[in-house]
Amino acid sequence: MLKRHYSAAQLPLPCASKTQTSSDGTLIGEVLAVTTDLLGGAYKLGTIVLPFEPAEHLEILPTLSKQSAFFWRRAARALASQLATAKYPIRAQASHLIFWWARLGGLMGVTSVEARTGEQLDSCTSDGSNMEFSWAIPHDSDPSEESNRRIRFTIDPFHPERGHRIAGGAVLDYLWSAEGNMGLIKNESGSKDWKDIMEKWLFPDLEHSGQFVEGTSYMIAFDMEPSGEITLKQYYIPPHPASPGTDPNNRVASYRVTDDLEPFKRLVKDLHPSLEGPFKMFADFVHGDGKESKMKWFMIACDVTRSEKNRLKVYLLSERTTMKDMIYDMTLGGQIAGPRVDVAMENFSKFFTHLFPYVKTEESEIRLENDINGEDEEGRVSRDGVRMMYYYEFFVGESVPYPKIYFFMDHFSKNDYETAKATELFFRDVGKTGEKGWMTKALGHANSHRPLDKRNGIHTMASFGTKPTGWEVTNYYSPELFAKERGTL
Repeated sequence: MLKRHYSAAQLPLPCASKTQTSSDGTLIGEVLAVTTDLLGGAYKLGTIVLPFEPAEHLEILPTLSKQSAFFWRRAARALASQLATAKYPIRAQASHLIFWWARLGGLMGVTSVEARTGEQLDSCTSDGSNMEFSWAIPHDSDPSEESNRRIRFTIDPFHPERGHRIAGGAVLDYLWSAEGNMGLIKNESGSKDWKDIMEKWLFPDLEHSGQFVEGTSYMIAFDMEPSGEITLKQYYIPPHPASPGTDPNNRVASYRVTDDLEPFKRLVKDLHPSLEGPFKMFADFVHGDGKESKMKWFMIACDVTRSEKNRLKVYLLSERTTMKDMIYDMTLGGQIAGPRVDVAMENFSKFFTHLFPYVKTEESEIRLENDINGEDEEGRVSRDGVRMMYYYEFFVGESVPYPKIYFFMDHFSKNDYETAKATELFFRDVGKTGEKGWMTKALGHANSHRPLDKRNGIHTMASFGTKPTGWEVTNYYSPELFAKERGTL
């Protein structure tokens, strides 16, 4: 289905070679070796004149179209910068970028938001960019170390010519397949089972994954590993409830923005029986002691991996914005407890204080610094009054859910520089080493189209979550694909 309808977004390539092309050990030699392995001589590569200076502009890969060149310059260059400052091995950097060029550039859609058809706006960013980066930052490593953080990104796929959304289930199926994965996507037998079960549960009338359900946002996440491999994740934001008197094309198990979690019980049981206990704890809280939080479900996701390593992620929105309420909701009113949780909440409190230094008590609300009314002069839109986002993830074999909270920093911060600086200061506070300014420098390097302190918008979210192994901070970034500062390049 994807091959027939969306072939403009994909390049026909031979299966990746299982052997590594020899290299002379130089940067250029390593890049050419990886390029040859992945493309197999299918495309004529740019000529390299030696001696080559790394600062020079060099195009090894051919330009495929004006559309692909537009997104290569605005999105892939930012990815290249992030992989480099995270100090991924050169071969991994090259393979991740070649994969983006060969498989994802076309799926970024048309080159302006206005040229999209149907529901135009992306669900992750307020500026219309349908790609969002994230950095999972360890608190016990130095930014000068090799592979010092994990670089990931999410895309909301659009057709490159017609401008409409593409059914993300079919896109993931293709990328996971032997034809589409270029030997880089992890695609163990059974690793797509949860995605297929979830999709069929959410859209029971679906005839095939390529069938688009109107009003749905489909997002695919790519975890870029230092080995060069990629792990996929699938996200679904279902439609809003149908208007009275209308007949929607497809039934939906649960519409977005609801507190009715009853339909999820069947999904949880179908995915893995060990999820039922922790999900009941979570659902009972939302309907009981946590009712004042007015949490509303709107998105669901899972990893593309074998069942025993997988997790169900359930995303909710809440309007409560005090630290006291946030800790209450994250711990399900104190039900999730113990030394691990105590340490995590202590560090969450520190993170919160660094992000919002004006908050003096745990009962004070955080404020919107950028309360967009409709649309601002930069073309960014309001998040419809939404204040906070949570997810609760359910791991196979775990007895409790693991929460994460997200702050929409494109609305809560004064500017992107302040958010990056606050995050760096938090890490220093908990003992992370690194030279002063490492985070603002890395973020500025990846977004050279404007100063970070000009306004907010690049830094979409900051999150704090708990894991079976401890706690984690992840920051999220828009490439601002259509920002005025980018001009016409």
